[in-house]
Amino acid sequence: MVRKTIGLRTRLYTMILPLVLVVVLLSGVLSVLASRAALTPVATRLMAYKAEQLRDYTLSEWETVESLELDDDEAIRLAAQESFRSYATSIIRSDTELIAVVDHTDRVVMQIGAAESIDAQSMDENREPPDYGELEVGWLSEKFLGRSRVGVVFSLEPFRWKVAVTEREEVFFSDAQEIVRTHIAISLAALLAVSLFVWLFLGFLIRPVERLTRTVLQITRTQDLSQRVAIEYADEVGLLGDAFNGMVESLQSNYAQLEQTMIAEQDARRLAIDREEETLLLLGRASEFRDQETGQHLARIGALSELMFRLLGKSEEEMLMIRRASALHDVGKIGISDSVLLKPGKLTDEEFDLMKRHTTIGFQLLDGSHSDYLQKGADIALTHHEKWNGRGYPAGLAGDEIPLEGRVVGIVDVFDALTSERPYKRAWSSDEARELIQRERDEHFDPNLVDVFCENFDQFRAIVEERETR
Repeated sequence: MVRKTIGLRTRLYTMILPLVLVVVLLSGVLSVLASRAALTPVATRLMAYKAEQLRDYTLSEWETVESLELDDDEAIRLAAQESFRSYATSIIRSDTELIAVVDHTDRVVMQIGAAESIDAQSMDENREPPDYGELEVGWLSEKFLGRSRVGVVFSLEPFRWKVAVTEREEVFFSDAQEIVRTHIAISLAALLAVSLFVWLFLGFLIRPVERLTRTVLQITRTQDLSQRVAIEYADEVGLLGDAFNGMVESLQSNYAQLEQTMIAEQDARRLAIDREEETLLLLGRASEFRDQETGQHLARIGALSELMFRLLGKSEEEMLMIRRASALHDVGKIGISDSVLLKPGKLTDEEFDLMKRHTTIGFQLLDGSHSDYLQKGADIALTHHEKWNGRGYPAGLAGDEIPLEGRVVGIVDVFDALTSERPYKRAWSSDEARELIQRERDEHFDPNLVDVFCENFDQFRAIVEERETR
């Protein structure tokens, strides 16, 4: 037995945690310092503050003009505009800031700041003013004079102006970008340090685990239970290896018994499935014996239904399900009286209503079972007389409301019944039965199933004609 000394958890904590703490604390301190250094100047250059100051100053001046009833004096208006220019110039703090003014026609009135200052009166007639496009009131982020700028646009109604207070985008966000670069540098440094440490540490830590894994995989591939794990350290991995060796010894001694148990379980499962299938056939034959038919009818219905499912591309499991469950389609006939069930002539309306009840009786007999086959048989018993046009029974379902299994059994049951001799009718030929099914396309039967049936008719005919050779 391996005796536990220093645990793997303790070694992991003592080697990794101090480094993680140092890296996290250092990253946090440097991030705070960088953020403080960068966010303060960014906040002081916010364009919104300057825009508010410029707007409030101009409106205050204009209110004074209006109070003196001088707002219609052109000289006073020009003086107010020059006052605006003077104040705008005074609030510019860097050579990259730009205040641009356009009138209601989006014509440039003046530029103050980064570009040469111009106005509508002094502009050379042959010189095209810069095109800012249509300025929208609010936050601005677009190109001015070939450079990306950000800022605030506001309206000055007295002059019918729109004023844009802007800064070059790369200058405005320079400090924020510096924060990003600082964070990236810190993260890369921390990642490099941790990666180097983990690489060195895992080389020491992982060797026993790799040895244990190789042994386990080798035993799995070769089934050689005589192999054992070599134990290197007296830690959790060593205890795991020791426990694994003990488990392999136990498995080696009990392997034969386990194999016998598995074989017995498989035999029992196969027997249970065979008995369930036998039960399905017996239930189906119980109704067929009362209806003067043979068990071959059930076998044909199962074979025809399975063929249809195969042609529809269903799985092997689904084909097995329909083959077995379809045998129960008429199990409800057990509950129909002989006077109706065995009557050689045509049924009266009252007798036919009684005959229709075999669908619901079959459903009630089988519904609620824990067997998938019986539950599927219940659905088939209930719906195999429904019609595509909704005129079937018992529920008058139409189209895709009818389960696929009910639609499939409905068409193959009619085909087998038409080609079988009954006390009240002769056996139709296969071609006659096919013609009737074609006529009932989109009425009694699912058109897609009719198409599949007709395209592969020879395979369906071969199944029903097998009875003639028996």
